[in-house]
Amino acid sequence: MSTTRTSRRLAAAAATVLVAAAAAGCGSQDDNTPTPAPSHSSPAPTARPTATYSPPQAMPSGKAGTPKGLPTTVNEEDATAVAHALAVTAFTYDTALDRTPADAQRRAGRWLTPAYAKTALAQPVAPPGASWNQMAAHHGYTAVTARQAHDTAPASTQTSAYRQFEVTVQFRGRDGWKGDADEHWVTWIHLARSTASSPWKADSMRVST
Repeated sequence: MSTTRTSRRLAAAAATVLVAAAAAGCGSQDDNTPTPAPSHSSPAPTARPTATYSPPQAMPSGKAGTPKGLPTTVNEEDATAVAHALAVTAFTYDTALDRTPADAQRRAGRWLTPAYAKTALAQPVAPPGASWNQMAAHHGYTAVTARQAHDTAPASTQTSAYRQFEVTVQFRGRDGWKGDADEHWVTWIHLARSTASSPWKADSMRVST
């Protein structure tokens, strides 16, 4: 597997948990597009009466700790600061601490509303697969930067704010390994708070290449 494909799969996994609820309603085809008729028919498979099926066992969380590069202090009364911290944290993970990219999502949970965190972080975590294992073999981690961008959005109020960030993800190994190319993502984050003096929390996050 090439380094480019490895980086792409890992970066995509880093965002999957937070956007899973929003992506659930999306399809790969337009709903009005007719489905082509099959060229031939095959008999339906017959299940064995005695067969049993079990969902994959969820992966445990990683070790406690803070990967380098994460913001240490965040002014939670500043919507931009909270959105920046969330954008960076969602893509920052370290195989010395983490078992899967979902550990980065758990760290980001502190900046999510309770309802969003309950929905986004309740997804079962499966084993990470060959891409993560390759990165772990290099004692790998991600170095993430986020630059604020501006897109058309409703104006901010004292209790609602939209922020957009362009995120760059670099893949590095403690043995000198480097990803073949940086990955670039765009995040759109909506933040809310109950009063003008409450901390900002994200109640939705959309990610695109």
